[in-house]
Amino acid sequence: MKTRFVNSLFLSAEYKVFNNVIIRTKRGSTQIDHVIVSPYGVFAVETKDKTGWIYGDERQRQWTEVIYNRKYRFQNPLHQNYAHTMSLAEYLGIEHQRIHSLVIFWGNCEFKTPMPSNVCKGGIFSSEFRDYIRGKRQVLLSSEIIDSICSRLKTAKEDSGFFSGLRHADEVKLRYKSATTCPKCGGDLVKRVSTRGDRKGIAFLGCSNYPRCKYVKDI
Repeated sequence: MKTRFVNSLFLSAEYKVFNNVIIRTKRGSTQIDHVIVSPYGVFAVETKDKTGWIYGDERQRQWTEVIYNRKYRFQNPLHQNYAHTMSLAEYLGIEHQRIHSLVIFWGNCEFKTPMPSNVCKGGIFSSEFRDYIRGKRQVLLSSEIIDSICSRLKTAKEDSGFFSGLRHADEVKLRYKSATTCPKCGGDLVKRVSTRGDRKGIAFLGCSNYPRCKYVKDI
């Protein structure tokens, strides 16, 4: 029996949409705002509701939101979504290269620094969002693989209930307290010393999978 999909993001029928999915891997649980499955790959979409001016660089650990001259720091959403794509590749049993990372900003915000093409504003109903997805035209997944992926995501979605959400929140807190395991990719944390900038000479913990994973933690 064919599964029917409600395409809540107003994309064409070849895009299968799963909203608010919690998946479990050997790294623990991961919550993904939107997963979109298509012949052109799987899209992992992270959404951010922000207001004001947004400053950020894809290499920075934290980005900045400025509202009426008050600054608020938040985790680099590209780094955050990298962890999602790694977990998604493991859970679905496909190569990481077949997954596209996309970050979408809601709210009345304005980018004050250049952003990569996979960081858009205007929400999931914006033309920027749809243009990015429709811009991927290389076929990466067969219909058989798509059916398998959708079956796994349907199971994950059915298990993404209230108590699963509470358990996920607790696991995230524990992962970020660890001094031995990277909470993003599951790699080992190793001691390093900064060699430049204001933090020169300061020791920190960095992921052993650098530069693929850029997670760092203060000691």
